[in-house]
Amino acid sequence: MVNGVGMNIRGVYGEGSKTQGNMYQVSNKQSLGITEKEMIKNIRVITDKMIEQERLARKYLGKNSRSLEDKVYRSYGILTNARILSSEETRSLLSDVKLGTDLGIIQELNDLKVNELILYTKPANLQKFLGEKLDAEARDRKRREVIKQIIKE
Repeated sequence: MVNGVGMNIRGVYGEGSKTQGNMYQVSNKQSLGITEKEMIKNIRVITDKMIEQERLARKYLGKNSRSLEDKVYRSYGILTNARILSSEETRSLLSDVKLGTDLGIIQELNDLKVNELILYTKPANLQKFLGEKLDAEARDRKRREVIKQIIKE
């Protein structure tokens, strides 16, 4: 379907990267020979289809609510209690937590808090937020503190 309209779906950081936290990058394959208007139309077709598929998947997930609720709260538990969290693991956990807030499973957080967590747990943003330059190991430890701070606000 995506190839039929000249689009690629890749990992979050583009070609050759993996998906992280159920996030993907949609990009056009072809830029020569088509107008910007056609590119935008193709992107709309793909995004509309992705939204439709997401809604269908959420209906299915709702039927398995016990296991989904467990998965979401496990992710929330790890996110709020772990001592060391890598950027990649945090993205994955936040993806589950975001789904949980969207579906009304998690009442402890709202979209604003989840979006703040997504923003401020990224490596460069984390360092900017804390006002200090950190190596990867220190970031993984400090990320926990930032998560706790944002959740408590």
